[in-house]
Amino acid sequence: MKKIVNIFLVVLIGFSFSGPINLDQDHAAEIKFDKTIFDFGKVKKGTKDLKCTFTYTNTGNDVLFISRVKKSCGCTVPVYSKEPINPGQSATIEIGYTTTDIVDVFNKKITVFTNAITNATVLTIKGEIVE
Repeated sequence: MKKIVNIFLVVLIGFSFSGPINLDQDHAAEIKFDKTIFDFGKVKKGTKDLKCTFTYTNTGNDVLFISRVKKSCGCTVPVYSKEPINPGQSATIEIGYTTTDIVDVFNKKITVFTNAITNATVLTIKGEIVE
């Protein structure tokens, strides 16, 4: 009997630390991007400081914030606001890219993590480096 009570207490304590199980979607942030792919097209080899902008809107009912942005390589530089975005407001993420001296296609991923219902969104920049 003591063993059952201990198991019950461990489960009960585990649930109390895990937070709410059901996410109230009526009172949550949601992120919507104007696009998730940007194609630079053909870019001359050695071009520096290519930039593109992704606009996002908080379409939810709670404050939205970006917790972190993960880039797939060091050649991309994401710039974004750390300020909370209220429902209905928009903001931007600017992605900078520096080409290499290799003539080839590129396809880079940037993952945006937020407190939204859809908590991770992958943005893609791509193009072709030419002579």
